[in-house]
Amino acid sequence: MRFTVESKAGTESVEVTVELGLLAGYTGRDQEAVRAHIAELAEHGVSAPERVPTVYPVPATRLTHANVVQVCSDRTSGEAEFVLVRDGERLLVGVGSDHTDRRLEEHSVLQSKQTCDKPVGEKVWPYDEVAGHWDEIRLSGEVRVDGAWHPYQDGTLAAMLTPEHIVDHIAGRGATADGAAVFSGTLPIIGGEFRYGSHFRVRLDDPVLGRELVHEYAVHRLPVLDS
Repeated sequence: MRFTVESKAGTESVEVTVELGLLAGYTGRDQEAVRAHIAELAEHGVSAPERVPTVYPVPATRLTHANVVQVCSDRTSGEAEFVLVRDGERLLVGVGSDHTDRRLEEHSVLQSKQTCDKPVGEKVWPYDEVAGHWDEIRLSGEVRVDGAWHPYQDGTLAAMLTPEHIVDHIAGRGATADGAAVFSGTLPIIGGEFRYGSHFRVRLDDPVLGRELVHEYAVHRLPVLDS
């Protein structure tokens, strides 16, 4: 995948080998908040995981910079996340959405993840430029419903496990972040209810360096012709 690295020195285009996606879940530092997110999902028929954090693999073909994703269900929604990729020895951080089929999630979390494309923003930052003030960076998601944008998720990265912790956890599960796009897991939904909109927007805002990463995409449901 091709990314544009925005650093203090300027911008550069890099080609990163991505062989799969790894979707971390339930990655809150505050275990009470994690339990709240699990309770949110349980209200929608999603079984609680056996252990947390979870890690779900998805094919590399599901990862996309496109600004449109096609879905098969009327109940799909995004999840605002930061995304980690490696360019040689350099760790890069970007934004993405773990778009998920909520109808299918009631039967299989893994399949609900694997059936949807995973939008990833093209712009990334070198992690070493933001590591020192990581907890001050704000992650947010917005959903567009009936033509209007609504806040959907919002919080600082202090609420989530650090990139180092997530990468170490993946290694402890017998996988590796090398050659993968690692999705961070997400924040609780504002109001606790899924919203199924026509567009989704994810943002990382760095108040220290005065910059942001934003990715927005439209959600198009495929027509039902035969069933």
